[in-house]
Amino acid sequence: MISEFYKTLSQVITLRSIIGYNGLVFALKKTPIVGRFIPDRLYATKELKIVYWIFHVMKELFLLFIGKIFGLGLIYLFSWILKDAYLRNGMADGLSGKALFSSFAVFLFIVYALCGILINRSVFRCTTEKEYLVFMLRMNARKLNNTLLIYDLLKLVIGYLIAGIVAIFCGGPFYVWLGIPILAVFIRLFGNGTQAFIYNLKHKRGSSLKDNYVAYVIRFTMIMLMVPILLGLIINGLLIPIPVLVIAVVVLVILGIFGYVQLKKLDPFIHKRALSENMARNEIQHYRSSDNTKSFKKIKAVGSVKSDKKGFDYLNALFVRRHRKLLITKPLVFTIIIAAGVSLIVYLLINEYADKYGTSQCLKMIGNNLINILTFGHYEDSLMPYSGSSVGSFFRWLVTKHLLALLAAVSVTDNSFKCTQAMYINCDNSLMTFSFFKQPEKILRLFDIRVLQLQKINFGPVILYGLICNLILFITGGQDYPFHYLINLVVPILISLVYSTMWLVLYYLFQPFTTTVKVKSTIYLIARILIGFFFTMIFWIPCHSALLALILAVFSAVYLFFMRRLVYKKAPKTWKVKT
Repeated sequence: MISEFYKTLSQVITLRSIIGYNGLVFALKKTPIVGRFIPDRLYATKELKIVYWIFHVMKELFLLFIGKIFGLGLIYLFSWILKDAYLRNGMADGLSGKALFSSFAVFLFIVYALCGILINRSVFRCTTEKEYLVFMLRMNARKLNNTLLIYDLLKLVIGYLIAGIVAIFCGGPFYVWLGIPILAVFIRLFGNGTQAFIYNLKHKRGSSLKDNYVAYVIRFTMIMLMVPILLGLIINGLLIPIPVLVIAVVVLVILGIFGYVQLKKLDPFIHKRALSENMARNEIQHYRSSDNTKSFKKIKAVGSVKSDKKGFDYLNALFVRRHRKLLITKPLVFTIIIAAGVSLIVYLLINEYADKYGTSQCLKMIGNNLINILTFGHYEDSLMPYSGSSVGSFFRWLVTKHLLALLAAVSVTDNSFKCTQAMYINCDNSLMTFSFFKQPEKILRLFDIRVLQLQKINFGPVILYGLICNLILFITGGQDYPFHYLINLVVPILISLVYSTMWLVLYYLFQPFTTTVKVKSTIYLIARILIGFFFTMIFWIPCHSALLALILAVFSAVYLFFMRRLVYKKAPKTWKVKT
């Protein structure tokens, strides 16, 4: 049995390594400039495959340690903090420190594990290696699923035992260090066994075994709402009695045994059918039902344009008209919501001022400061002047020395990725079949129009960020130098220009979308990860707002110049339909 397990697992890991290696070489060959220097014989280079296999094993070990240790380690640290807080404030009800730690650790882990089995994809989801092994190499689906489940359970136990070192340093008892990994196995068996039980019932009724993504989103939303509430109750004194936790553990162990029995008796044919209906990359099935998919429902639209625009200008106007909900309504609604939230905060502050000093004084203060805003002055109030609090000083430092932090806000509200999806599915995937549409001059012309269009789409939220920065600047003492208020408006616009243009350039250079609007480009994903890492690094760099505006202005001009050149030279070859 052990030899059979080892043989099957070796096949899976080897196949994962081969798929990953071939995907990397393919992505490099499709990369502009670099791709022309990558020879085809690289696919068959045995030495490089061995090196990649070693890195693949290292990645597996890294994922094993980082995921398990980080999750459970945080639970242990949080339990230790709660234990000290309860003992210090006399909230322990006579329990010892170890009993308190155990109570918190077990309860938090149960919540964490149950949330995990609700969110994580089941063992029946068909990944690429499962598709090859089961449907091409005719491997027994139940044997493969059971092997991968045992492998995941082994990783789970090893990772949690290593994470138990944190518990030992935090003063946790031995039985917590040993018991939680065992409990984790039973909870995982319960989750997968429940799925097997459901599949068995569906199979008997002739129902589809496809995962319900709506139910998945509902579960995820419920968890996101309930977990903060539970943590808040614990912080405010809710202590689950130890007998209740013991009963919960016993129930979970029984449910885990039930899950094991259900997995054991599930027919191999149902395993194979479940994999078939839950393929991770079943493009043909999605294409056949494309008009019913979520992506098409969001993007497909109707509309017409009545104007004297011609050529690509007319095409862009038609695109905006047909996607006004995505391109106009959503950013406008978001801008209104943020503006309403800021206005409510300002209203509450003014109302508090009026209650404290009277309506007449409040009106006088508002009038004086409205004049100061129009004349680029600073906040003035003789009754309640700005005192330079630590909070106010921090926000002033942000809007004067760290406007680059707006990268986070811009990335949240930027709509460029969805726009490129819409561009492809309702315009480009049809026009790409015509040779005239892929001429460099025409590609560049449409690229320029779309760059400008993306700036218009993102203008509302971006200019609102600048106004909020100016409001903070005004309240905390006004501008430090001439045109300071103007620069606070310009910086977020430039950040948005760079960010949104990045998405458009990636679209033109890699065209990652398939006919079902899914991303199918490894190099595109790698580029997104690298750019995301770069933005994360520069996010922390403080810089004077005036200097930042100058750097961004120069960088934007140079960036646009080179990106236009790159699109002009490379897009005619890379901008094409993918099936």
